[in-house]
Order: sequence, then C-alpha cells, then structure tokens
Amino acid sequence: MKKNGKKVFSPSQVALPLMLGMSALTSPFAYSQSLEEVIVTAERRSESSQDVPLAVTTFSGDRISASGMSGIGDIALETPNLTFTQFNIAEPQLYLRGVGSSSDSAGADPTVSMFLDGVYIGRSGGGISDLYDLDRIEVLRGPQGTLYGRNVTGGAISIFTKKPTDEFEAKAGATVGNHGLTMFRAYANGGLTDNLAGKISLSKRDRDGYSDNVTSGQEHDNADNLSLRGQMLWSASDATDILFSADYSTDETNGGCRDIIALDDPAQADNTFIPIIRQAIADVGVDDPRKCGQSLIQFAEKDVSGFSMEVNHDFGGAQLTSITAYREADYEWVQELAGLDSPPMSLSVQANEEEQSDQLSQEFRLSSSSDNFFWVVGAFGFVENVDRRAASPLRLLGIPGVFRDSEFTQKAKNTSYALFGQLTWSMTESLDLTVGGRQTWDEKEMDQRFTTNARTVFVYDLQGLEDDWSQFTPRVSLDWKITDDAMVYVTYSEGYKSGLFLSQQSNPLTAGSTLDPEEATNYEIGARTEWLDNRLRFNITYFDLEVKGLQLFRLENLMLITENADQESSGVEIDFSAAVTDNFSLS
Repeated sequence: MKKNGKKVFSPSQVALPLMLGMSALTSPFAYSQSLEEVIVTAERRSESSQDVPLAVTTFSGDRISASGMSGIGDIALETPNLTFTQFNIAEPQLYLRGVGSSSDSAGADPTVSMFLDGVYIGRSGGGISDLYDLDRIEVLRGPQGTLYGRNVTGGAISIFTKKPTDEFEAKAGATVGNHGLTMFRAYANGGLTDNLAGKISLSKRDRDGYSDNVTSGQEHDNADNLSLRGQMLWSASDATDILFSADYSTDETNGGCRDIIALDDPAQADNTFIPIIRQAIADVGVDDPRKCGQSLIQFAEKDVSGFSMEVNHDFGGAQLTSITAYREADYEWVQELAGLDSPPMSLSVQANEEEQSDQLSQEFRLSSSSDNFFWVVGAFGFVENVDRRAASPLRLLGIPGVFRDSEFTQKAKNTSYALFGQLTWSMTESLDLTVGGRQTWDEKEMDQRFTTNARTVFVYDLQGLEDDWSQFTPRVSLDWKITDDAMVYVTYSEGYKSGLFLSQQSNPLTAGSTLDPEEATNYEIGARTEWLDNRLRFNITYFDLEVKGLQLFRLENLMLITENADQESSGVEIDFSAAVTDNFSLS
C-alpha cells in the first residue's frame, strides 16, 4: 500500500519472506540500504573486509558510536570467539579461540595483542581506555605470525583513529545515565595551512559504583576516565605525508567488589570450611553478588600516554611506510582478594601491585602492486623497560605476621627484532595465492628480588638474568573469488610468542628459570558471501588450532604456578548481517 505517496509494508509483508528464506526476500529489501562496506588494512593494503582471506571481524567508527561501545569488552560481545575479563585496572585478560594468558611477569608478552594505528602495545593494560573518534577496529582471529609486530599466537586487535582532514568539523555530545553516569565527548578537526591539518579529541566519562562494600562503605565498580588525543597531518610534498599523533588517558577507580562464589561446586563437597564461609556471608550480609564486606579501602589508578610519527612516501612504483612510536604506562592498585576479612574468615589476602613501563618501536614497510602481484617487506624493532612490584599481605585470624608478607620486584628489559615479507600472486582473475614469513629474534634481561615481612628478609636477589629465543613463522593462503559476492579460502599459518621469566616465585631455584615460547599452528577454511545486492552478509570459518608451550599462570593451593601446556581447539565461527530497512539492521 502507499501512504503519503510512499510505499510501505505491513508486518505480514515483511515477516512472510523472512520465514520463507532468501529466495523470497524481495519486496521489503528492494528499498533498503546496502550494508556498510568496511575497508581494512589487515594485509597492509586497503581492501574490503570481505576480500581478506583471514578470520577478521570489523567495526566501523560509525557503528561503534551508534552502538554506544566504550571499551574492548563491548567489542568482545560482538566478536566470535573473543572473550574479555577485567582482573584489575591494568591487566585485562583477552582470549581468542580459547587462547590467552594471565601471566603478569614483567617479561611476559600478550597472547592476544593490541595495536593502535599500527603501533604494537607491549603491556596488556597499555592501550586506549575509551573508544571514541575511531575510524575502525579490526579483530584478527588466530595466529598473526607474518605482518604484525611481535608475533601473536591468539590474535590481534587493531584500533585505527580517524585522521585529520582539510575540512573544518566540530562535534560535541553529552550522555547521562543511571548510577550517576555522565559522559562528555568532543572533537575539532580542520585545515591549519594549505598543507597542514589538525585534530583534537576529548572524552570524559564518570560513573558511580554499582557495587557496595557493606563494611567500609566504599562504592566499587565505578569509573573515572579522561582521554585526550591530538593529531597533525602534514603533506610535505605530493608524494610524502607525515602524521604526528599523541594520546593520553588516565583512569581512577575503586576496583571490583570481590564476592565469594562457587560454594556449590561439587569439587568443594568435602571442604570443611564451606559451612563456616556460608555463616560468615550471612552474618556480614554479603550474599548479594553486588555486595562485599572487606575493611580494606581499595583503589586503582592508571596513566597511559604515547607519541607516534607515521611517514608515507610514494616512490611511484613502491610505497614506503615508517612508524616510529614511544609509549608509557604507569599503574598501581590495591584490592582484597579473599572476599571477606579475617576474622570472620580464617585467612585474608590482599594484593598491591604497581608497574611502570616504557617502550620504543620502529617499523619500516615497503610495498608495491602490479596487475598480478602485491608484495610487502619490512623490518621491526622493539625495546621495552618494565619495573614491577607485587606485594601480598596475608592475615590468619587477623593476626599480622603469622603468614609472611611477600613482596616481589622485577626489572626487565625486553628486546625484539624481526624481518618479514609477504607476496600475493593473482594466478588468475579469480584465484590468489599468498605466501609470507617472519623471522623473529627476542632477548630478555631480568633482575628479580623476593623479600618478606616488611622487606626485612631477602629470600633471593637475582641480578643479570638473560635468555633469548628466535623463530620463523610462515603463512600460506589460497583464495578463490567465485563471484563478485562470494569468496572461499584456505589458510595455513603459524604464530610465536617468546619465552618469559617466571613471576612471583617463592622458590629461588625456580625464580631464575624461564618458560618455553608459545608456538601456534592454525589451519583455516572460510567463506565470505554477500547476497541481495549486499543487503545480506554471511561469513563462516572453520579452524583447527594447536598451541605448544601455552604459558599458563594460575593459583593452586595458595601457590602461584607458572607452566607450559599444550592446547588444541577447533570450531566453526558464523556471523551474518542483514539490512532489513533503511533504519533497521540485524547482525
């Protein structure tokens, strides 16, 4: 029927074709917009995400803004096989396809790594805290052993900011919500001279806590973030662009509300303390997951900053990219780990950690393309300094000194170099072969100390520890473009993560030892399809991933254990999107 001269559809006209399947999807889709095409650089060249022979999930800046996404946890909710947990303010734990790490050693590297405008982030908490004014986010699942700085065995999350343009544009917005949420965001962008453009963006987010400490009166799970970013794009010549970027963010929070869980776990059936714990929870009044009952006043603070310079020069037949970056991260946090004080509990455990890190990285890439070939070669260098302290005061029945208070300090220097290259050969108009490889060299130096009882007793003081590793990681992909809207591919890839020195080891015999590197092998088959003039997108991937030497860090019987293990995982990932109308889409 028509209304005001426009064709509209009744609910039955829309629902029936959806129930009948794609072949009946005619009328309601005939007037809907196409799905947004996201251009990515996962292969170090600009191309549609649907043409990349990798398992990649993309989020455009417009989608991030419209969906209200504010952190990596929001991205994880909409990415197949990506999980995110926040152990503390500076140690987010990311897992892709079941592969991740919780190791907090000053000499440890992330298993799932983050990149900001092509810059590798060495510490897990050193990335940006607020997702604002972005061009896109690319989540690459599986080992990325060829084109990405510091090889990663689980996957990579690449964040790309919007670049300055000549046209003046300014925007500001405010958001309010429950739990005292207030958020203000703004940016200004425009040309400064004929060949210079600049941009500055700001984000301020505050929220009261949604968990309460019934003993101390402190609110937990609150937020207080300030993020600033400035960029200048200089067109030095017709062939050369130079982008200067600087960012700063600060976070302050009271941390999470620790509550005791899993009391009904069958593995705890014979635990004689369970009745005592249940009674203590009832007496204190913390049987609500949003209630905790520790007297400790918690806090968590983090400051992250960085500077980078990206130079792009066109030689005519080849393009040179240079990315120079320096970053710093500084954090400290104090929180209760045991859930309740001692007494009423027999044992209480506190955690106080602080870390200062800085990193300097340099990457050079040279790339070129012709009718049948695209190739890229490059070199990467990385130096990181990390000073870390971890203290764990213990109390038995509230009596200080019955259990020794432990303090571990680490001072690490982590160095990595790599040479890499990749070639894509268009064997026919529809068939492409990609081969690549990366040779990586890693070296780590560590000073490690363990003291007890207010730093008066040295258990060990190990100076000048050193170890090094190297690995070659190849990749082979074959993709076939069946039509303009359908592509299938098969990929074999390897990934690697260097070894590490153990952290928080009370035994001096093991404190100076290292874990073996992680080595990942991945087989992948996938299809990327679009239907109905790009109104429906359906992607499917099968993977078989094996990781040898997965670096684990866990607590067992009040002992922190760091060890290597082997892991195998396989599965199917499916994601789809549909543009139902101009204003309504499903994914």
